[in-house]
Amino acid sequence: MKFKYKWWGKGDLDAAFGLFFDGFSKILTATGIMIYAFGMPASIVIGKILPAIGVVNFLGNLWYFYEAKNLAEKERRQDVTSQPFGIGASQLTGWLYLIMGPIYWHSGDAMLAYRIALSAAFIGSLVEIAGAFCGRWIIRVIPHSALMGNMASAAIVWLSFVGMAFVFDKPIYAVLPLFIIIVDYLGKADKRFTKIPSGIIAIGIGAVISWTSGYLTLDNLVSSFSQVGFNLPQTFFGEIVAGLKSIVPYLPIIIPLQINNFLTTLQGLESAKEAGDDYPQRQSMIMDGVSTMIGSFLGNPFPTTVYFGHPSWKEIGARAGYSVVVAFAYLIIGLSGLTGIVMAIIPHEAVMVLLIFVGISVATSTLQNMDKKYFTVVLLSLIPIVFQYIQVLIDSAVQAAGTTTAQIATEKFAEYSVPIKGIQILSYGAFLSSLLMAALLAYVIDKKYSHAGICAIVLAVCSLVGIIHCESISLFPKDGVILGVIYMIVALTLFSKKYLLEKQGGKVLSEDMSSIPNLN
Repeated sequence: MKFKYKWWGKGDLDAAFGLFFDGFSKILTATGIMIYAFGMPASIVIGKILPAIGVVNFLGNLWYFYEAKNLAEKERRQDVTSQPFGIGASQLTGWLYLIMGPIYWHSGDAMLAYRIALSAAFIGSLVEIAGAFCGRWIIRVIPHSALMGNMASAAIVWLSFVGMAFVFDKPIYAVLPLFIIIVDYLGKADKRFTKIPSGIIAIGIGAVISWTSGYLTLDNLVSSFSQVGFNLPQTFFGEIVAGLKSIVPYLPIIIPLQINNFLTTLQGLESAKEAGDDYPQRQSMIMDGVSTMIGSFLGNPFPTTVYFGHPSWKEIGARAGYSVVVAFAYLIIGLSGLTGIVMAIIPHEAVMVLLIFVGISVATSTLQNMDKKYFTVVLLSLIPIVFQYIQVLIDSAVQAAGTTTAQIATEKFAEYSVPIKGIQILSYGAFLSSLLMAALLAYVIDKKYSHAGICAIVLAVCSLVGIIHCESISLFPKDGVILGVIYMIVALTLFSKKYLLEKQGGKVLSEDMSSIPNLN
């Protein structure tokens, strides 16, 4: 009997709203930053960047629909859920504030900033593709608890923490929708009395409140139509080649961010596997890199990735239909200039409640599938990522005050009990240091002291070259040297502990170093 995958499920509409507005809110924010904060011409942002974003999101989401359909037909299952896809939050922030902004402010040349950002995306795509060929090795080497705990920490911070801040920043519009999601999705309340998805109800109530209170107005809606216009993406091969001549100073930013990016994709694939959907790992990771590359050719300077959230969309009954809806929504809005109209109708604060649910759901799913002894691994991995968020808030706050963190003396922060240096050290390369610290602790819990020692050595090397704990990559930075030496002492202590326990006849788990797999 021929199997036919029914790709639209009861949760696809909610998932479509959640995924679209997750990515769309980032794009809207980036558009405002580029035009109003950086002063870049709207002809570049709306006429060149947004159409490329629309096309690459269209292609990427259709690809993940295709993957889900293939998996469903292969395993003859109707409950397959596609992977969420879009532009990564940390990559968007990094490209905006560490590449495009500084170049434009220094030179006043918008095209130069745009050109180098496109070249950075192209280089980043190569890093993503390279990551596909060591992904399986990473999974074998890094403890599963550390890999998934790191992902859960990033999800709870960058989705739930950030979402909560926006919701309570304007509580009248979004706190009621938030509690609808808390009661119905997180609390799994009785749903016999309505068949309307809770996400739609929450967003609808938020929109009604916003319109009746005057937060959203007809004048703003009418004025948003002035942005409407059909724009096809162009090709930027020449701009990318030209930008490569100036790319070297930005490699210390690009490489760690893109390592973060392919690890995010890898973690997304692992969380999907835990939820029951085992996608082809290398193929998916390569396609993320290819979509970033295609995007750079068409004019999108921001890298793409698999998002967090697959388990949460699966939990509410989504299949692959939401990927199709999101694909066409991005294409239409990207090419037509309808960005402003959508946000003039629906308040983004109300949509943020779905992202809060996704972050909590990802973290909950991770803990439910993890041995309790590894809960401390998750908590440890959370700390650097929290401080990364704190650092972003501090930088944004002082920028709003007309200065920068670098221009304020450390002593001034100390007067108000703000340990700014500690916050910065923890925030630099937070995703990678979080993962390595979590892996070290997981190995110690398993009494694999040699493996933990190797993690400490990797932490030391990363510190000595500025990949973690330092603002930029450089050989032997001051803070990197101090922490590198400390990590080496930790490594020696761990190796000594293993040696002494074995010598004294203590019971330790076998740690044959040959068990650590190689890249082959």
